[in-house]
Amino acid sequence: MSSPAPVALTHLQAFLLFAAVISIAFGFLGRRQPRDRIKYILWSFFVFLLVGIGIAWAMYPFSH
Repeated sequence: MSSPAPVALTHLQAFLLFAAVISIAFGFLGRRQPRDRIKYILWSFFVFLLVGIGIAWAMYPFSH
């Protein structure tokens, strides 16, 4: 039996997956009402993206 091929994610895909999973977890752990959960999930996902892109932008000059 052959093993399945490993999943190869780019840095951006891994970042988006991480942000989505953690935002969903925060939403379910932090809020009780479904409407509040959705709003909190979207808000925390946006904040993850904003902070991650901001840190990447700040670190970019040091990579060259």
